[in-house]
Amino acid sequence: GIDPKGMELAYGRRIFHRYAVTGTDALSVLDDLVDTMHARKAEFAGHVRSVPISHQHPLELLEFDEIGALTKYIDRKTREAITERVALLTTQGRALGFTVRGYVQEPTKDTVPVRELFPRRICLRVSAKSHVSMVLGDQAYERGAWANRITEAQAGVGYVFGEGLREPLRIRAGWVSDETIKQLETFVTRPVEHDTAVLPFPTKPTDPSGSTRGGAA
Repeated sequence: GIDPKGMELAYGRRIFHRYAVTGTDALSVLDDLVDTMHARKAEFAGHVRSVPISHQHPLELLEFDEIGALTKYIDRKTREAITERVALLTTQGRALGFTVRGYVQEPTKDTVPVRELFPRRICLRVSAKSHVSMVLGDQAYERGAWANRITEAQAGVGYVFGEGLREPLRIRAGWVSDETIKQLETFVTRPVEHDTAVLPFPTKPTDPSGSTRGGAA
């Protein structure tokens, strides 16, 4: 996890194998990922087209919050190095078991120079029509991705577009409470001897008639 703000991902800090806030620490995390990616490439090149995910070669998932803060608003040398590492991971990582998720508030090309390298994109509520194309690509707005029309009362609503999709898909992200994040953090960091098959979720409350409240999960 890379979290320049030091607040969002920090709430579930122990979920992440490695965590960075500063540009220097973020670059260290990225360097390790790129080195691991190159090692896998050397090991599997000429044998398989995609690395089989296993305990020995797990899926490496990088959550990069506020990516623009480290690709624009820090010193030139560090931001260029970070941009280069992210570009390597997004262009070469898929077949080798590396995935990057980047999050940004300002979707301009100047802020996120590698935005075109993310094949699948999600646009939540934005203030301007032009931002839709910046996030989702050309013609996304004309094809129905009206993210600038999403109201403040529609938290979590957005549009997903990109590789594998002919038309923008309207989606709504589920709400994850702070309590659930802490439960997940406890679950993934539990001692091995307490290993269980699934994460236990709280039972939904029932009304006096005995029926379960709420819709389908």
